Amino acid sequence: MVAVNDGQPGRMLELLDDHVDVAGERVAVLGLAFKPGTDDTRNSRAIPVIEGALERGAEVVGYDPVATEAMRERFPNIEYTDSAAAALEEAAGALVVTDWDEFAALDDAFDAMAEPVVIDGRRIIERRDGITYEGLTW
Repeated sequence: MVAVNDGQPGRMLELLDDHVDVAGERVAVLGLAFKPGTDDTRNSRAIPVIEGALERGAEVVGYDPVATEAMRERFPNIEYTDSAAAALEEAAGALVVTDWDEFAALDDAFDAMAEPVVIDGRRIIERRDGITYEGLTW
């Protein structure tokens, strides 16, 4: 089980790669804390997701309702936004890492994406027309 959990960030990135070349593109990482309800980023699955997106040449933008400052210490050179909707604007892809309730209510925000490719690591986003959606959980 641990090996599966450890491999999920890489799997999220592979799924994104299947749909879009992120080199030079904006990629939103939604959820930076290791779980909802905390600002603790230790062992957060967002860390390897961000690292992998950066390795692919993506322009990463992160959002979390409470953990932004903690993640900024680790990744000071990526962009951070004040809302999930702002992170999605013109993004080529979105990676949902932490299951904050507000992410499940983003419906129309996905319309602002350049390419609405959503890799949902928590299966909290409802599938709908106009979004390329891949869901997995750990």
